[in-house]
Amino acid sequence: MLELNVKGNLLSYIYIKNVIKAFLFSTFAFLAFSQHTDAANLDKSIFYVSNNGSDSYDGTIDAPWRTIQKAADSLKPGDTVYVRGGTYAEFVSITNSGSKEEGYISFKAFPGEIPVLEGENLTIKSGNRALFHLENTHYIILKGFEIRNLSTDDSKKYPTGILVSEGGSNIQLLNNHVHHIKNMSKKGNAHGILFYGNSSQKMSDIKIENNNIHHLTLGSSESLTLSGNIDGFTISRNSIHHNNNIGIDVAGFYDACETNCLDQVRNGTISYNKVYDNSSGKNPVYRGSHSAAGIYADGSTNIEIKNNFIYNNDFGIELASENYGKQTSYISAKNNVVYNNNGAGIIIGGASVSNGGAYKNVVTNNILSFNDQLKEGYGEITVQWNASENQFINNVIYSKNKKNIIQQNDPNENSNLFINNSIYAFEKQPSLTKRITTKIKNIFNEKDDD
Repeated sequence: MLELNVKGNLLSYIYIKNVIKAFLFSTFAFLAFSQHTDAANLDKSIFYVSNNGSDSYDGTIDAPWRTIQKAADSLKPGDTVYVRGGTYAEFVSITNSGSKEEGYISFKAFPGEIPVLEGENLTIKSGNRALFHLENTHYIILKGFEIRNLSTDDSKKYPTGILVSEGGSNIQLLNNHVHHIKNMSKKGNAHGILFYGNSSQKMSDIKIENNNIHHLTLGSSESLTLSGNIDGFTISRNSIHHNNNIGIDVAGFYDACETNCLDQVRNGTISYNKVYDNSSGKNPVYRGSHSAAGIYADGSTNIEIKNNFIYNNDFGIELASENYGKQTSYISAKNNVVYNNNGAGIIIGGASVSNGGAYKNVVTNNILSFNDQLKEGYGEITVQWNASENQFINNVIYSKNKKNIIQQNDPNENSNLFINNSIYAFEKQPSLTKRITTKIKNIFNEKDDD
């Protein structure tokens, strides 16, 4: 009886404690939001946009603006605009900046609502190619928008969901939903999100997190791309899927910026992303070739690719350069699950001797499982041309093909190192092993396997 009373008292105490905690949390949340809704009247730092508003209004919650562009033209460092749910058919150009001292300029969905930036009836013209275009801006947050349906069949036009260009720093893209951005021409280009480092002023402190990017028709381009003079970024916890070309691309040496700059994406992290069902197999530019990687480091350097789940793409992770004499270098690809891709799970080096290559990259502690689904001879790992001093350490490999599990194209290259990799071959592909399912759960339960 004593034991039961102790347990009963303990359970009562825990219950009361949890009730108090829940009450305090809900009260705090209510007060915090009340402060936000009242702040516009207090210090003019909180503004609102609504379909029922007018750009001649003051931008308060009771007299909101009508367009997001009005907010973009009006906000100052430290200001926030909450955009109410509804559809906004406009190109938005953001050129005002926040600052380190006074704070970010923030564009956010009103809590519990989804503002939709709709491109279906918009016409792409010179200067208007992206639904959101951030140009030489600093300290900007873009959070909670649905961005969709911008398309063209003109190969000379370049639709993009979110474009950041001409320098910029401390840019955060959070919780956005980007889909159905399309270039339908046979030689076209499109992007879901593009950071284009085309200035001598480097881009830095970029955060791209919790975005959903899907059903893009990309031509020769990619779903989420960083290219050019970019130094310092994180790409994390995004879902990138069902696109007809590469999922994530961090690139260099494509003449993004021509003078007084380092044309190479560098010093970043790509982690905890789910990248799947990206294939160029039905992309007319590729004429049936399955060439789209889930994650592609193309001429970039000093980047961690870790704790990602990459499956059902053409390739899993690709470390290479398409430009002769250039290298993807010092990439750490670790703790990823790379599963069921059409070609190699991990492929490095140039596709031919006339391409660039891969130098001093480290591939470690990954699980590669049942890749080369199209049986084209890639195996689980393919080392192509111009690949030197790369290391493959402690990877676990499951394959249904007992031959060519590790494929090396250049018989004269002997500087690449393979140590302590575990290989398991099967006659038929079994269901996912416990090791794989546990790894996936660890990744998406935010348990860092460093």
